[in-house]
Amino acid sequence: MSISISVVVPLYNKEIYVLNAIQSILSQGDAVHEVLVVDDGSTDLGVERVEALNHPKVRVIRKKNGGVSSARNMGIREARGGYITFLDADDIYLGGFMAEIEELIKGFPGAGVYATSFYKQWPDGRRVSAYIPRTFDSRRAQLVRDPLNDWSRGSFIHTGSFCVRKDTLFRENIFFPLGENIGEDQDVIFRLMESTSVAFSPKPLMCYSQEIANSLYSSLPDYLLPCYARLGQRARTPNYPSQLRAGAYRMASVGYLNTARILIAKARRSEAAKLIFQAPSLYHYTYWLRTLIRLCLPARLMELPWLKWV
Repeated sequence: MSISISVVVPLYNKEIYVLNAIQSILSQGDAVHEVLVVDDGSTDLGVERVEALNHPKVRVIRKKNGGVSSARNMGIREARGGYITFLDADDIYLGGFMAEIEELIKGFPGAGVYATSFYKQWPDGRRVSAYIPRTFDSRRAQLVRDPLNDWSRGSFIHTGSFCVRKDTLFRENIFFPLGENIGEDQDVIFRLMESTSVAFSPKPLMCYSQEIANSLYSSLPDYLLPCYARLGQRARTPNYPSQLRAGAYRMASVGYLNTARILIAKARRSEAAKLIFQAPSLYHYTYWLRTLIRLCLPARLMELPWLKWV
C-alpha cells in the first residue's frame, strides 16, 4: 500500500525556527509526499529562507495575513497527498514519526486519524512526555475506545502529532475555525473524534515548543474558548454519537472549569462563579466541586501544601 502524506506548515514570523521544522520533516523518508509551507503574510525573512532551500518536496504558498486557521485550511485545500499532517514552524518531528504513522495506517486501515504521543519542549531543551491516560496500553499501538472521555483527563495527542485522511476532512467538512488562534486545533480534533476512529501510538515522536511565561496563568486564555461551547452544543443534539456523549459533556465541563480556575487565579471571582454555575460545568462533578472550593477559599489558603490538589 502506497502512503503519501502532505505536511502543512503554517508560517508567520518564525524565521529562526522554520528550517529546523522543515529538516525534521524531510528526514522522515519517502512517506512525505510534500511539505506545504503556507506563509501567512510574514514580515520577516522566513519564507525567503524556505524558498532558498529549493527542495523538490517543499512548496511555498503565500497569502495575506489571516491567522493560523486560514493558513492551515489553505494547506488542506492545496494538499496532493492522501493523508495530511500539520506541523507548526517552531515544532519538530523526531526520527521515526512518519514510520510510526505508516505502521498505524497499515495496522488500523479502518481508522481516519493516526497519532503518536509527543513531548513538550522548553527553550532550554528540557522535554516532558505528554500525559497518557491510564486506560491506554502504554506498550503498544491501539484504537482509542472513548477518545473525548480520555482527552478530558489530559491531551494525549497534539495538532503536530496526528495524521488524518484527507477525504475525511472533506467528507465531514472539517476545517479550522477562522478568526480563532487559541483552541482552533482542539475544535478540529474534537470533530474528528466524533467522525472517525483514532489509532494511537504511545511513542512520543514529536516535540511541541513551549514558551516561557511570567507566571503559570499569564499566557492562558481567561475566557471560555468557543471550541468547548460548540462541543457542548453538539453533544446535546439528538444525532450525536451516543457512545461519545458522556465524554463530550465531561470534556466541555473541563473547558468551563479550567477557565474558571484561571479567572480565580487572576482574582476575578465573580466572573469565575458565573462559569462554575452554568449547566455545562456540572458534568464533571468532582472537578466542579474542587473548583468551587477554590472559589470559596481565600487565595492565601491555596498555598498550603495539603490544598494544592484542589
